[in-house]
Order: sequence, then structure tokens, then C-alpha cells
Amino acid sequence: MSKYVKELMMNQLRSDLDGSRSLLILDLKDLDATTEHQFRRDLRKKSIRLRVLKNSLARRVFSDLGMGGLSRFLDGPSAIAWGGEGITELAKEVSAKVKTLKKPEIKGGAVEGVIVGPEQVDDITKLPSKEVLIGQVIGLLLGPARQALSLLLSPSSTLAGQLEALVKRQQASHGEDDATPAAAG
Repeated sequence: MSKYVKELMMNQLRSDLDGSRSLLILDLKDLDATTEHQFRRDLRKKSIRLRVLKNSLARRVFSDLGMGGLSRFLDGPSAIAWGGEGITELAKEVSAKVKTLKKPEIKGGAVEGVIVGPEQVDDITKLPSKEVLIGQVIGLLLGPARQALSLLLSPSSTLAGQLEALVKRQQASHGEDDATPAAAG
């Protein structure tokens, strides 16, 4: 393969990744053509792209992108999966397909440029999606504000309610004062 063709392939991989720093490296050996086609089609429905790599060229591209640690996963036939809604959805979808097909293998990957092994990819599949996490954080942030607002809007927090409570307390204390001397005399 000429140097010019290799350069074209590396540039194509760079443009395909388009700044994506979250990806998975797979081993697709032992998949027949129809199964691989179905695998690709299922991933494509979720906006996940899959591409077979030439390992030596991929090492150069990953090194240029600051993910040189991925080179340890580039042994034997390798494919790269990226895209989708986020790394959680990517990992969940690919892991689900790998478990049903039982033949492909997740070698490792990168999460926002941080290199992860197959065990960490499995841990990522257990995380909630990005949208769920954002919702949980917003819920935690709004909890105290919601509680303060409900206290302010409750009947006992109005000025009239507070004045009534103060008057009742004073009446109760004056009633006890009046009852105490009468009982003593």
C-alpha cells in the first residue's frame, strides 16, 4: 500500500471520528458476513458507527489524537465503534449485541480520551444515561429550593398566620398566669 493511500486512510479515520474522544475497540473475528451486517445495521439504527481498522494506521491516528494508550488493544482484527447519544448508550448497546451474538469481544476503549479496559466498559454499562444523571443533579439542586418555597407558601408562614400564632401563645401564657394565682389562693 502506498504512502499516499495510507495517508488518505488515516485522514478518513480522523474525519470519521470528528473529534469524538469516546469509542470502543472490538474484535469481530468469527462473525459471518450476515451476522456482521445485522450487527452493523442494528448499531446504525442507534447512530453508532462501526469501522474495521488497519492497526498500524489506527495507532498513528490515536497517537495524534492523544489516545496513544489505545494501541495496546490493537492486536489482531480490530474494529472501532463510536457515536450514539453518549458513551453510556454506546457501551450499553454494543455490550448487549456482544452478549446476544457471543462472538465479538470488546477489547477496550476510551471515555473522553481516558483509556479504559473491558472491565471498565462493563462498569459503564451499569451507569444511568447522561440525561438521567442531569435530571438527578437538577433534582438535588432544586430540592432545598423547593422545600424553602413550600415553607414560605404554607399558611403558617404568612404574616397573618404568624401573628395569630403569637397571639395564641400570649393568650395561652396569660391564661396560665391567671390560673396559677387562683389555684394558689
